This record gives sequence, structure tokens and C-alpha cells, in this order.
Amino acid sequence: MVSAGAAIAIALYAMALVSILRDPSTGLVARLAWAFVAFILPIIGPILWFAVGKRYPYGPSGGNR
Repeated sequence: MVSAGAAIAIALYAMALVSILRDPSTGLVARLAWAFVAFILPIIGPILWFAVGKRYPYGPSGGNR
């Protein structure tokens, strides 16, 4: 049976991997490098991706005012 910590680590890795591979603002080589980092560092790699690697849009999130 999988422990809660392992389940969280797998879920975090899966979310990061999908985010890395679907990010259009990052080049192919950079995405592959991030995927490798996330794989080698199972907890820290995905956290680094969301904190440093992923580019978030700035400004209003859409909608009319």
C-alpha cells in the first residue's frame, strides 16, 4: 500500500510534469531539462518548477470591468 507521503509526491510530480510539458513559453530543451530535474529531485524539483521555472501571466486575469 502507498503511504500518504508517497501519494502526495506522485501527485505533485504528475502535476509538475503535465505543467512542464504543456508550457508554451518554455523551449523544448528547457522543458526536457525541467522534466529531468523534477524526476531526479522528486519533491524539490516540482516545487522549484512552480516557484521559479513556470512563467505566470501578470495583470488582470481577464473579464470585463
